[in-house]
Amino acid sequence: MTAATSEGPRPGGEGPRPGAAAVARFGARVAGVPLALPLGTALEFVAGATVHPLPLAPARVAGLMQLRGQPLVVFDPARRANETIGVRRCDVLVVGAPPEAALVVDAAPQPLPQGARAALRVPAGCSFAAELEAARTAASTRNTRAADAASTSSTAGTAGTAGTAWLEVEPQRLFEALARG
Repeated sequence: MTAATSEGPRPGGEGPRPGAAAVARFGARVAGVPLALPLGTALEFVAGATVHPLPLAPARVAGLMQLRGQPLVVFDPARRANETIGVRRCDVLVVGAPPEAALVVDAAPQPLPQGARAALRVPAGCSFAAELEAARTAASTRNTRAADAASTSSTAGTAGTAGTAWLEVEPQRLFEALARG
């Protein structure tokens, strides 16, 4: 087993490189909202995936894609009810092993350094705020004050994450909420 860091494992799996910040988890922006995924969550980024519409599906279901010959539901939290879109190509993040579902993302996921700042609340004006509230991790809702105190810790070391507050979510709960909504 090799020890992974934001700079990658050392040759021979000897642990992290000196001075390398250990990666605790990954984050991805979904409809402009930075989401932190739990440590150990299996992820696969698919650039330009072909998503086929699914008639009569709930509003947040973008459609189906194929992953290694198997159909997979794709959720798009930015999608509005009654919005009709044909076949389209978009970047998706496949979550779970075996894959549970996929999310349309703004860009590839990025590693979050340990101590990355946690968001205290869902951003104002978020089009899928109710679904995010339902998907927040138990730790993120229970430890709001602790997250506020930790928000002063440094997040430097990973491009694009410094100063960003990441909302911690449980993917399965997010998928369930999006499917209802």
